[in-house]
Amino acid sequence: MNTNTINTETIIRKHKINSDDYTLADFIEYRDKNIFSKANLCFEFCQDWKNKGTYQYMRSLTSACQNRVMMFDEKSGIQREMIMMASNNYLGLSTHPKIISAAEKALKKYGTGVSSAPMLSGTLDITKKLEKKLAQFKGCEDAILFTTGYSANVGAISALVREGDAVIIDRLDHASIIDGCRLSDGNIRTFKHNDMDSLKKQLEICDREFNGKLIVIDGVYSMDGDIARLPEILELARRYNAKVMVDDAHASGVIGKHGGGTSDYFNLNNKVDLIMGTFSKTFAATGGFVASTKEVVNYLRCYARSYMFSAAPAPSVIATVLAGLKTLEEEPELRKKLWKNIYYMHNNLQSLGYRISPSPPESAIISVQIGSEVTLRKMSKKIHELGIYANAIPFPAVPKNQSRFRLSLMATHTLDDLDIALDVFDKTGREYGII
Repeated sequence: MNTNTINTETIIRKHKINSDDYTLADFIEYRDKNIFSKANLCFEFCQDWKNKGTYQYMRSLTSACQNRVMMFDEKSGIQREMIMMASNNYLGLSTHPKIISAAEKALKKYGTGVSSAPMLSGTLDITKKLEKKLAQFKGCEDAILFTTGYSANVGAISALVREGDAVIIDRLDHASIIDGCRLSDGNIRTFKHNDMDSLKKQLEICDREFNGKLIVIDGVYSMDGDIARLPEILELARRYNAKVMVDDAHASGVIGKHGGGTSDYFNLNNKVDLIMGTFSKTFAATGGFVASTKEVVNYLRCYARSYMFSAAPAPSVIATVLAGLKTLEEEPELRKKLWKNIYYMHNNLQSLGYRISPSPPESAIISVQIGSEVTLRKMSKKIHELGIYANAIPFPAVPKNQSRFRLSLMATHTLDDLDIALDVFDKTGREYGII
């Protein structure tokens, strides 16, 4: 589609948009005198996508997000039960009685929110308690809370990387890392995914041309579920006098001997310079944090704009995460059950003939490769109709012709849940020629 030479409004008026011929990437850079033209064309595209019944996003849940959910099916106009294979509620803590009780107590004591930024009147006694616990959890001296994991990455990177500095990122890093880099005044360099030769070349260049150097990686990569090569990255960082920041969003509570994340997995506690984490995955809330030395955390309190100019996390969120950390420690059987489910689902999908990554599994994320985006959409519709709630991931979230289903496993999935899901993937994979 040549968006630079044709008028959007004319297309909408004279032609029926066939969503099968486009992707969301086609509506990003459209240039027109009317700044809303790209929005109008994208709306037409999405409407056709929805009319085909293959748009499986923003489905309305009418129950708690657990292994089985109730959702309102707009097509039939009724509520229906589905097996949830798309939630990052890895340990099932969102409905754990201890977690709910802790949140209820915090609501009664502190109210629904603090209505202020942390530096003003937005810091509670339990805020400081959680920061201390998170620092211990990650083997660091101190931690700082943010209202989202996204703002944690944006705030930390943009505060630390200044003019004359370089930030070096893996090409598959999360969007929040990329946006943090863009908001910094530093030079952005990228290296090939988990490729140490590529990282070394970038470090050699940056060592000659720039001052401070920050390497930022995902601990667990969200689209493939593979783990960063942290030991080698740390070794290179020390050689070239760079610091390392790890986004542990999908690692915390899942990998490592104690569920401590990537550094715990590699037995590298106290070795990583900065560790970022979220509360929206394992801890089943919203918010994020960065753990580091007391000096770095103090600097972020003073200069991270997404911390300074955002309201502090709600008291119930803080209490939820505190209870989640305690539960993670007291109930190791949750992680054991999660990993039992991960291996069961992974091995059986491979036995059916699907291409699965990574192999063997390294996290609670299982990437089921499909390829064609049109096939992905059709399979997504069929899987939905058969009662499985799965995330369909198309371009530009992943490279062209590498579309996939991203399954997220939970400790609360039963064997019956997994067998039903496997049966659905067996039927649909054969129907669409994937297996």
